[in-house]
Amino acid sequence: MEEPFKIKKMNFDNKLNNYFANLTVKLSSKPAENLVHIYADYVEIVSLFSNQNYVSTTDILDRFHDEGIILKNKQDEEQAADNDQNERWINSIYRVLLERQQLYNNDYPFDFFGNNKIKLKNVGQLTDKNKLYIFLLLASSLNIFGSFEPELTSEFELVCYHVLGKYLPQHATVKSFGKNTTYTGTAIEKIKNLAADLKVEVDDDFLNKISARGNMERGLDIIGWISFSDNVPNHLSLLCQCACGKEWYKKLTETRRYEKYYKFYCNKPNHAMFIPYSLINYHDSDFHQADELSVDTLLFERKRIINYVDDFTFFIPLNSKKLVDKCIEFEEDIV
Repeated sequence: MEEPFKIKKMNFDNKLNNYFANLTVKLSSKPAENLVHIYADYVEIVSLFSNQNYVSTTDILDRFHDEGIILKNKQDEEQAADNDQNERWINSIYRVLLERQQLYNNDYPFDFFGNNKIKLKNVGQLTDKNKLYIFLLLASSLNIFGSFEPELTSEFELVCYHVLGKYLPQHATVKSFGKNTTYTGTAIEKIKNLAADLKVEVDDDFLNKISARGNMERGLDIIGWISFSDNVPNHLSLLCQCACGKEWYKKLTETRRYEKYYKFYCNKPNHAMFIPYSLINYHDSDFHQADELSVDTLLFERKRIINYVDDFTFFIPLNSKKLVDKCIEFEEDIV
């Protein structure tokens, strides 16, 4: 695999110190209550910053009241019914966390006490995969870690680049085409240069609709393809988008532009989406938010990404790794 450009690291330590000097952990917006996996991420963030203190269902219930996520009813008789419903909802979030412990096994960086208390593992027990999990957790929580969005998103893309290289066979070609690409010039020039590597023709009618001065990747972050030894461009290709935002599903169609830009020969490309969220529903053997997925998209979510990283050489020098380490060592009583 070709190694992308190294990500620049300027003034990151100052930003890191400033963030933790003014740390405020808050969910900010309220996702739909059925998105329990999003709330499970938030409980993990709270547990991360609580360090070696257990975070219980009662703690989270109180926290959600304080943040206005759960509103109190003014009528006493209605409040009792609401309390029961809220407790059931919090318990459903903790069931997702318990299922994650089963799903990730040793790669899960949190421990449970009973069914209703969770805490970060002891620092000495945390493995590289545990820290990769925490990185993906941070990347899926940009509402909290917005100050580090440039680093988290670009370095998430770099992680995905390495994951795709491990997922595809050794003779496959994997190229970064987003923030870490080695392709230079305008978007049109990049697309044409990639076409030459793919040995496919471009469709000038569609390509000419792109701004001649634009240099964005037009929705393609990573591409991998498996060539034959001949020169016929009839091969398997995988066009990948990487997304960290909560509305990642709105980017599912972006790589499909390239079916217009390129004249793929006798075989349409496949499409993949990389996200840092934990979407595997361990109990039902399906995905959370499965209704948002396209029927022809290969999904790499948190569990699948972690499974395909076994060499952490590229990860250790990243700014995001510094952020992970700082989160692990930081402790504040925020519950």
